[in-house]
Amino acid sequence: MKAAVLGCGKIGAYALRDLYAHGGMDEIRLAAHHLDSARALAAELPPGGARVQPREVDVTDHAALLEMLSGCDVAVNCVGPNYRFEVAVALAAIEAGVHLVDLNDDYQTTERMHELDGAARAADVCIVLGLGASPGINNVLVRAAANQLDRVDEIHTSWVMTATDPGGHALACHLLHSLSGAALTVQDGQLVRVESFVDGGERLAFPEPVGEVEVFHVGHPEPLTLRRAFPEARVVDDKATFVPAEVNGWIRELGRFAREAEGPVKVDGRDVPPMDFAASRLLERCASVEVPREGALRVCLEGSRGGKRRRVFFSSAGLLGHGTGIPAAVGATMLARGVIESRGVRAPEECIEPNDFLYELFSRRQVATLHGWVED
Repeated sequence: MKAAVLGCGKIGAYALRDLYAHGGMDEIRLAAHHLDSARALAAELPPGGARVQPREVDVTDHAALLEMLSGCDVAVNCVGPNYRFEVAVALAAIEAGVHLVDLNDDYQTTERMHELDGAARAADVCIVLGLGASPGINNVLVRAAANQLDRVDEIHTSWVMTATDPGGHALACHLLHSLSGAALTVQDGQLVRVESFVDGGERLAFPEPVGEVEVFHVGHPEPLTLRRAFPEARVVDDKATFVPAEVNGWIRELGRFAREAEGPVKVDGRDVPPMDFAASRLLERCASVEVPREGALRVCLEGSRGGKRRRVFFSSAGLLGHGTGIPAAVGATMLARGVIESRGVRAPEECIEPNDFLYELFSRRQVATLHGWVED
């Protein structure tokens, strides 16, 4: 089997290492914008595994990307931010006839990706849309919880990140693009516009070391994809916060600056795009904060089983890199081996059998702690 990993940042490194150790691949093509980055990451791998081929690829060069993907069984897209590159990578994967796992966490691109469903089906490929931590693990946990219910009435997902584990520049751009203004949630069965880190505040308990924190609506794709998978649910929301909570304000402030800037920002005599400038400032501020690095996830579904009201909970705590790159690699392995049989553009809750996925993630990889309970 052959796989491709696009991107050599923190998340791409975790995906590569997991595919190398657990994917059973004969060959892994490792693509980066700079060849030296791919070579350096490949050199860190222990001997005796799959052949790793570092390649220099610009994902905006369709011909080069198509050539790199051709002949692969599956690809993992860890190039960000997703709002810039996701659709282009998906189009190349469809043309190449290659299954794809991506890390879509930009709700603005979700509908555009679903528009590719027919083309993906015609090409006999599956694109798993958003298989990181949240979206990703959270979505699979929703499916696992729904399996404990006859009817799903409400779906609540939430997550916590810390300032000491904010990811790299691409993730910072995503945060400022999607989490600094308007967001969508489902209330009374209808999509409703809300404001990220402003509306819907409530205190929730997460596993230690996070504990109890206040979370808010945020601009993530979970309400959109979960609404498609569970159309009977009247409430579907995704809430989040950073620790410390001051980071929420930084994201709104710097995101507003990036949107409203009328031109490039001068830095040491160079013109820097406003979003890149704002993302760098966000990372600088986060670097000055000292808090535990672990983040957390939480899922709560309300509904009924056997005519009785029931709530099902899952929660987990761990690190961002582990919780994003490794789930994507697990999904890619399942696709390459034919465990995932769906075709088209599918969110995790639509195509992944929870038991297999969660076993690989939490038992074999021990990516994080996992807790689950039911209240009747």
